Amino acid sequence: METTTTSWLLYQITGDPALLGLGGAIRAAAIILFGLIGGAVADRTDRRRLLLITQCGFATTSLVLGLLVLDGRLSFWHIYAFAAANGALESIDSPARRAIFPMLVHRSEMQSAVVLNSTVFRLARLVGPAIAGVSIALYGPAVSYFVNVVSYVAILGALLFMRVPTMPERRTAPLMREVVDGLRYTLRRPLLRAVLVMESTHSLFGVNTALITILASDVLHSGPQGLGLLLSAQALGALIGTMGLVMIGDMERKGRAMMISGVAYCVALALLSFARRFEVAALLLVLTTVADAFWTAMRNTMFQLHTDDAYRGRSMSTLLLAGRGFTQAAQLETGIAVSIAGLPFAILSGAAVIALAMGAVNARTAEVRSFRGIPDAVPASAATELGGGGEG
Repeated sequence: METTTTSWLLYQITGDPALLGLGGAIRAAAIILFGLIGGAVADRTDRRRLLLITQCGFATTSLVLGLLVLDGRLSFWHIYAFAAANGALESIDSPARRAIFPMLVHRSEMQSAVVLNSTVFRLARLVGPAIAGVSIALYGPAVSYFVNVVSYVAILGALLFMRVPTMPERRTAPLMREVVDGLRYTLRRPLLRAVLVMESTHSLFGVNTALITILASDVLHSGPQGLGLLLSAQALGALIGTMGLVMIGDMERKGRAMMISGVAYCVALALLSFARRFEVAALLLVLTTVADAFWTAMRNTMFQLHTDDAYRGRSMSTLLLAGRGFTQAAQLETGIAVSIAGLPFAILSGAAVIALAMGAVNARTAEVRSFRGIPDAVPASAATELGGGGEG
């Protein structure tokens, strides 16, 4: 709701698509700038308490924005300032949220936890903008912000009622040394490094909003209505994929499932480059996002199961940066590729790059395809021995 309302307001105030895009860029820049630091903070602080603070921060920014709208004093620079603030909060909130999973569920339930989390977020992205649109149309943007503030009561209540085990005390080093230590720990573990490569490649060369927009406009000539239907097809595929994962339950051979779903994603994406009929393109987008739901769930589950708790916040922050950071750059990559050789080339070359990355990972890192949820033999102390400081 907050994102939808803010985007609508910013465009109403500026009337400039570039200035509208700048708001998203500011938030992304804050996430990238503070992402690794947020992971280090999550590893040295009580995670539930940290989430209470970040969620209160999100609620406060929505409240202040709503009051500014109500008072008629909202300016574009207010929106930019709060975009930066929310980006900084998200850089702390996201790794802390992911890092708390193993404190709430057993290893055997980790895949289900990851899938459920993904399902909830996908539903929120479908329902939230619709609620915001109705609120803006009927009562104005201020009410949309206030409804969003009220919604945080449920989140804060859930956090207060959680029974989270106390984190074991550990020796802490200076914050930036722990950031470097966590990055070194993540990159030294072959399986985590391999997952990061796939996450980055998928985010940079996979399906993105710019690609779908160009497909609808320049190839299918279907206009804004067609764009909306293609985005809905993408959302439908994501929901089918996540619900399929819920019905299947925990997969024993997670590494093999990740590689198979990754191959399916590449094949569906490559076929999309040849689509010239709207129905075919929509079907392929559904298939692409079904495969993507499986692929993403396996990557996140493997990352969770293979990371020691003392480094979990920092490791998860690298995964989030690889995903969200490159997702912002993906639209630029699509634009450059389309300008060079057209959209079919951009889609097909993207599928080829992802497939090559998967092949390289499969060839170099046997732990990926054989992973079943059991940590490898690389000791958790490896990074500490190299970087000095971390776990005590």
